[in-house]
Amino acid sequence: MIIFKNSKPLESIERSVVSTGNFDGVHKGHQQLVQTVIERARKLDAASVIITFEPHTRAVLHPDIEQPLLATCAEKEILLGSLGIDALVCLPFTQQMAAMAPEEFIDSILTSQFKAIEWVMGENHSFGRNREGSKKFLHNSKSKKHINVFAIRLSSQQSAVISSTQIRAQIQSGAIEEAVDMLGHAYLIVAKRILGVQTGSTLGFPTLNFSLPPSQKVIPPPGVYAARLSAGEHTWTGACYLGNCPTFGNRDYHIEFHSLSGDGPYPKEGEEAGLWIHSFIRKDESFPCAQRLVENMKHDIAIIRKFFAKE
Repeated sequence: MIIFKNSKPLESIERSVVSTGNFDGVHKGHQQLVQTVIERARKLDAASVIITFEPHTRAVLHPDIEQPLLATCAEKEILLGSLGIDALVCLPFTQQMAAMAPEEFIDSILTSQFKAIEWVMGENHSFGRNREGSKKFLHNSKSKKHINVFAIRLSSQQSAVISSTQIRAQIQSGAIEEAVDMLGHAYLIVAKRILGVQTGSTLGFPTLNFSLPPSQKVIPPPGVYAARLSAGEHTWTGACYLGNCPTFGNRDYHIEFHSLSGDGPYPKEGEEAGLWIHSFIRKDESFPCAQRLVENMKHDIAIIRKFFAKE
């Protein structure tokens, strides 16, 4: 997969089928779009290209409103890359781009830079200045713009269209398994490994410590989770803790991971890794002594082992 992060033409691509959007979380609806792009590209002997934006378009259009993210650009690279696309384009989104008329967006970006011959979009997708562009606009412009539109009905679940807004609310409330069901994958947090204080090792549960990702990234509530850690070609199953260690007088809020599947070439300090959150186990709490904490950790791990065995 080619990863492209600026607005210059993709010279290695002669023609493409594209889809555009924030793709926040890369949930089941997004995956349906991506798979359609791949299928159409194969049929038309073209490259499959996904164009996303950095920062999130709402953060530019409504700078006074905080925009929480389900997926950073680094996380979208992992999630979208796993689906088998030929190229991921992460375009800088600015006020100038937001002010583009639909015709200008098609001419200066889709066809000029990425040689698009077809645009796959959700039925109700709109684009360009004041959201003036739509499926109807593209159909009417086909002869002039030389770009076809392929509109699809997005996946729904329990009679409601899957949305990033719903999933954000679930993650923030700790309803991880419900969110994972709508995402179609475990919740991914890409984080950098940091030096810990070795408390876990003294308790018999050594952990890898990670700093929090950017502030706009949606983080589950403090607590213990069933999770996997991935780095390079390696994956470990284990327990993930998010919090500030209240039993030991509070630390900076951080992430810890305890492997249940052996050691290995763990990411080094300063390196990034993927933490895949599968299920909420219990909320964070302060225990009266270290021994009580250890007892609860043993119980947590037993539950996590059963979770992954069942999975």
